[in-house]
Amino acid sequence: MFDLNDIQQRAASKTFDLGCELFASNHVSKLLIIDNQAMATVAGQFKYKVTLENNAAGQFLASCTCPAGDYQEICKHGVAVALKVNSLSAAEFADANANDETAQDNERSELIAWFMDKPTTELTDIIMAFLDESEHEYDKWVLIMANDKQAMGAGELSKLITKALPKKQIWGWSEVRGYFAEADSLFEMIFPAIEKLPVDQQWQLNLKALVRLNTVLEGIDDSGGFRFEIEGSINQKLSELFNQLSWPDEQKAQWIFEHFEDYKYDVFPSVPHDFDITPSVNTLFLSQCTAAIEKRLQAGVDFDDWRQKNALTRLTSVLIKQAQEQDDWQEQLHLIKLTAHDSDDYLKIAALCKARNDLLDAEYYLKQAYQRANKSHEVLACKRDEIALRLELSEFKAAWAIAWQLFVDSPSFNGFKNLQTLQLKTGIIDAEFTQKVEQLLLSLSDKAAKSNQGAYRFTNYPSELLDFYIDQNDIAKARSLAAKHEVKSSQLITLAGLIMAQYPQESIDLYHKSLGNIIGQTNNDAYREATNLLIKIEKNLKDTNADCTLLYDMIGTLAKSFKQKRNMMKLLREYFPECF
Repeated sequence: MFDLNDIQQRAASKTFDLGCELFASNHVSKLLIIDNQAMATVAGQFKYKVTLENNAAGQFLASCTCPAGDYQEICKHGVAVALKVNSLSAAEFADANANDETAQDNERSELIAWFMDKPTTELTDIIMAFLDESEHEYDKWVLIMANDKQAMGAGELSKLITKALPKKQIWGWSEVRGYFAEADSLFEMIFPAIEKLPVDQQWQLNLKALVRLNTVLEGIDDSGGFRFEIEGSINQKLSELFNQLSWPDEQKAQWIFEHFEDYKYDVFPSVPHDFDITPSVNTLFLSQCTAAIEKRLQAGVDFDDWRQKNALTRLTSVLIKQAQEQDDWQEQLHLIKLTAHDSDDYLKIAALCKARNDLLDAEYYLKQAYQRANKSHEVLACKRDEIALRLELSEFKAAWAIAWQLFVDSPSFNGFKNLQTLQLKTGIIDAEFTQKVEQLLLSLSDKAAKSNQGAYRFTNYPSELLDFYIDQNDIAKARSLAAKHEVKSSQLITLAGLIMAQYPQESIDLYHKSLGNIIGQTNNDAYREATNLLIKIEKNLKDTNADCTLLYDMIGTLAKSFKQKRNMMKLLREYFPECF
């Protein structure tokens, strides 16, 4: 049914060998064949679902639920299934072929009937043998039994939480997934058992579970996010239980404040945002924030210590939010000034004043920002804000002078576009504007050359200049620049599209170069990006009744150059079969 020679060529040699081992070890089960498609389960470290298909175009396609299935065209499990299918005798193939959609349902019904005919003792032995294969399955059913007989106490459930989340040192992706799969299985039983207890005990146990989760994550690399189901469930339960607690408002406000003021855990609901606290609790909470701010200010805050400054900023943030909701901008200004220290802080105050059309105060705080600007990027931020303020004050010449000097100091294409916009706002038109811009962008080449001697930082002047020429529709200069220098793939693609009708071979050459850069990134997103670009080029050519020969020749060349990139070849064969 499947071409094993083709599969062997398209799969890495090691992958094919491992697939042969899986097949020889009888790891393929539950084989089902429907028309040109085969489905099976392959037992590896876990059980994976594999689907193989010969599609209508005669192409072999493979998919698998294993991690390698995301980036390999054919994984070892796919190889094993293909070998299994091709090893079947005619009779075995007929048995596996399930054109009758009810085949699986019939099998299930037969299995249920078979179980029902078993004596109770034999059925019990079957169940116990199954449970003994997994420690967590056994524990889960012990829990179901115990909870069914009598609701479990908080102490017993606390021990089960600890057992469900044992401390281990685990760094492997598959091992971490297995760890949390077992934990999820136990928590499916733990959570309903907890819900039978009084609210305060439910709260304590869910909080214990979250603290325990934080503890075990210190030794587990869960960059794959396998904890998210447990984490999400606990966070949601804590948020829902909070308002049901029997605590007085003062105690609730104190709890919210303690967990807001200091991050005690890495994994925790967002405080106070995830808790639908009542207005009375919120008032008490904000009062505690105000008292904590006053205490810190009286003790003295070292604003050069980012920890102290961040702590104070965090406390003021909820008060600022309340002031915004009440449209009390004076209170906002007061609170922001409490933590104002560096240039950026005063720029924020100036922006608030400008938003309220208090331009004189905005100018005052901008001067404060300038006085505290000790680094080049801080001075640059001040100048950009000053341009906006000068425009608000209708001081157009001053705004233009600052903006032009910024461009002279650091020419760029984006800077040029900003100046074009500013011209429209100020009405200041310079007849030699574009010529001056071109000369300044050209001067970057000298700076780039001197950068090797440390006189200037590296400046990618060809890309800046090419964007300028494309924007000005100066195709001749754009072509010349692209031919002599390394520029971005996105620019090559833009230029190639502009010159396709007049210079088809040169356009294809530019596309070829950019596609080589994209495919060379070696990931599925890049392969899809390259394929979409080729589809777009083909459509544009056909829409204008242009000859596609050069395009197809280029695709053939790409296929030869990148034949080892199997997923890319899979896409090319799917969308451009005529090139193979």
